[in-house]
Amino acid sequence: MKQYKKDFIELLVKAQALKFGEFTLKSGRKAPYFLNVGSFYTGELISELARAYAQAFIDSGVEAEVIFGPAYKGIPLSVVTTAVLHSEFKKEVSFTFNRKEMKDHGEGKLLVGAPLGAETKVLLIDDVITAGTAIRETLELLKTNGNPKVLGVLIAMNRMEKNNEGKNALEEIEKLGVKVFSIVTLDEVIESLYGKEVNGQVYIDEAMMEKIKIYRAEFGI
Repeated sequence: MKQYKKDFIELLVKAQALKFGEFTLKSGRKAPYFLNVGSFYTGELISELARAYAQAFIDSGVEAEVIFGPAYKGIPLSVVTTAVLHSEFKKEVSFTFNRKEMKDHGEGKLLVGAPLGAETKVLLIDDVITAGTAIRETLELLKTNGNPKVLGVLIAMNRMEKNNEGKNALEEIEKLGVKVFSIVTLDEVIESLYGKEVNGQVYIDEAMMEKIKIYRAEFGI
């Protein structure tokens, strides 16, 4: 595992973005872990988060011109990642994001940022994919707003789960012609945290590992 992945996993627990316990997901599933990038709300934390996204972007090899951030969580992710790509990796990439509602004044556009056209190469950015509903909605939105070439989607963590139809969630997204990249996978998180002390705490002990195994037996891939 690359060092930036290990650092990112430690960052997740440090920021309390990755928590272990019992959580009800939007899909209705009760999961023993939960990831919320909304916990990265300080300058230091959001900068470190953006650095991890930027490194994963470079590693993906995707030659995207624009990083698109779906509202709402994708908005700050798209902005800070493009900034870090420029400042630390000397790579020039633009950002675009959408509003939830069309403005009825000013420029009156649904999208904010770099203009999108049929030849624009775009990478979506988000936190996680569970059922894939949000990504499908974003793809439909883009078809009627410039119809750019969506090369992939970059997420923080691959939960390695089935969707609500019992199929591999990420494989179903990739069937739409959109490659999915992640900074880390659940397997890598377990490898880094299981039975190991981080910041003076063992986040995945034997009891938690058992809960994760039970959950993955039902929903994992």
